[in-house]
Amino acid sequence: MKTLRLYCLLRRLGLAVAVLVLGGGCAAVEDRTDYHRHSMSDLREDWQRPGIFLFETTTSSLYPADSDEAEAKRMEWLAGWMKRLGYCPGGWEVADRYPVPPAEQRGARHDLRYDVRCTAAPAGGAN
Repeated sequence: MKTLRLYCLLRRLGLAVAVLVLGGGCAAVEDRTDYHRHSMSDLREDWQRPGIFLFETTTSSLYPADSDEAEAKRMEWLAGWMKRLGYCPGGWEVADRYPVPPAEQRGARHDLRYDVRCTAAPAGGAN
């Protein structure tokens, strides 16, 4: 009888721990902004034009190219990339926005491109 009670207690405890662990993992997945930033955009330095960063995004029915709301979300993604990668701590601006040329779509992954540049030198920079 005691063995059965102990077995049931351990089973319930194991189930509770599993629910907590799995629930915590789902919370990270629920951060849709971060998920969409990673899956629908990227940021890289333009090796052909020093001082320019290329921010490329994918449009979709959820984030159409001609939507102000979607554009605001893309700017959130850009801000997230700039912060995460430590680019332009003194500020940045979008210099241009245009469709990715078909020859450069690399498997049609991204279809919008933004040229981004720093607006100010970081404090304590070169004199």
